[in-house]
Amino acid sequence: MLQDTTVIFEYLERRFPEPSAHPPGPRQRLAAYLVDLFASENLKVAWHFRWNYPEPNRHFVLREFGRSFKPRGTDELLDHYGGVVARQMDGHRSRIGITPEMFPMMERIYFNLLDGLEAHFTDHPYLFGGLPSIADFSLMGPLFAHLGRDPWPLHLMQQRAPRVFRWVEHMNTPEIQSPEFWDVPMAYLPDDEVPQTVVQLLQTFCSDYAPIFGASAVLYDQWLADHPDAEKGTTLSQTDEDQPSLGQITVPLREHQMTMGAPGHSLWLLQRTLDWLAQLSPEDRATCQSFAKDCGAQNLLSTPILRPLTRVGNRLAVA
Repeated sequence: MLQDTTVIFEYLERRFPEPSAHPPGPRQRLAAYLVDLFASENLKVAWHFRWNYPEPNRHFVLREFGRSFKPRGTDELLDHYGGVVARQMDGHRSRIGITPEMFPMMERIYFNLLDGLEAHFTDHPYLFGGLPSIADFSLMGPLFAHLGRDPWPLHLMQQRAPRVFRWVEHMNTPEIQSPEFWDVPMAYLPDDEVPQTVVQLLQTFCSDYAPIFGASAVLYDQWLADHPDAEKGTTLSQTDEDQPSLGQITVPLREHQMTMGAPGHSLWLLQRTLDWLAQLSPEDRATCQSFAKDCGAQNLLSTPILRPLTRVGNRLAVA
């Protein structure tokens, strides 16, 4: 059994390599990895708009969670099982770090994201041209499952960014080419081009979320110091958690300080990008370093991970 979206995605990519979801050029590939890194782990607006707006969302969310347990169950059964999931999710509040005074800021973050993507999808069907990449698929995690289905954030998306909503719709169809972009080749943009709208998206992501990785790496270093004899395959958590917190960190997020759980899983995802960069040719690595500087990602990509991370039995472990 495979658990974790990234693991499942990479398994399917190997089985069905054409068309590839990994852009071939170093700039596009790095941009795709960075979008994946931030979108799959750190778009906290998804959690916020689901759980901090119970009045418009709760009925739908509980029924949908309950339906995953009992697809043909009664309303009472769906509410029961949905409530079990909701209580478990509510227990993660301390890890997320969003307090009531941060709610207006989270709305601005969501609107900034929608506005940037709305501008991009005016001219492009996907982030890097006529093919969806791993970046598009990672964005679909929060933009469909939370922000594009839960009633309140969906309403905001439809009102503010109808092109983004259309992209969400089309990402769920089997056809690659959408009618609006019938004349766009089903290929990545030539010459390793990364649209400026994607660069701006990455600049915002790096400014908002890059500090999480550096602070988490410090706690991982401390974990290694506390477990000097940890053998290969030793899990970071002795519980059944597949994405354990390394402890509490406090990081800046725009005008606030956010105290949250340090996500070890995020370091594992960052390591994938660092490993890919390490095997590039000197010329391609220099291209990526220049692009990272343009995006504000140079410090992020200098984050030291003293001992590689892996997954053993669907649990995060040291390699």
